[in-house]
Amino acid sequence: MKRIVIFDLDETVVDSAHRTPNHPDGTLNLPLYLQLKTRENTLRDGLLPLADFWRSLDLSETYVVVCTARTWADFDQEFLDMHGLRAHKIIARFTEAQKSLRDPELKRNGLSRLFNLKQFRNLPKFMFDDAKPIISAMRKMGIVCLNSHKINQRLSA
Repeated sequence: MKRIVIFDLDETVVDSAHRTPNHPDGTLNLPLYLQLKTRENTLRDGLLPLADFWRSLDLSETYVVVCTARTWADFDQEFLDMHGLRAHKIIARFTEAQKSLRDPELKRNGLSRLFNLKQFRNLPKFMFDDAKPIISAMRKMGIVCLNSHKINQRLSA
């Protein structure tokens, strides 16, 4: 492997706005989000321009990681498969203990474990995320973390 490329999903690669309600201050309305997180709604999600970049990566040279704050469900993997989005690793909320972690902590913990492995320790690391607190936290870890909103705007221009 020559590099690690990390993708957040919602509003980075996946257009899930139809099922991602926010409070007036812009924060996620978690109870309503969880209510709307169904297989049917998830499979209706669209793709953003970064999805094409993801699909263009050579998986023999690029270790692709999904790093999302979602509570992972089988239909999340079904969506990725349906759209040809292949990843070597998925970091998400799989356990009850992970559900209580704040998003930056969840992502930092999952990625730190991966980066501590000898084969990944010295590889260049690139990430796409839409949340400013995540972008800041990832940059502090030494990851080149790019704002997915800006990248998607440039890719669609």
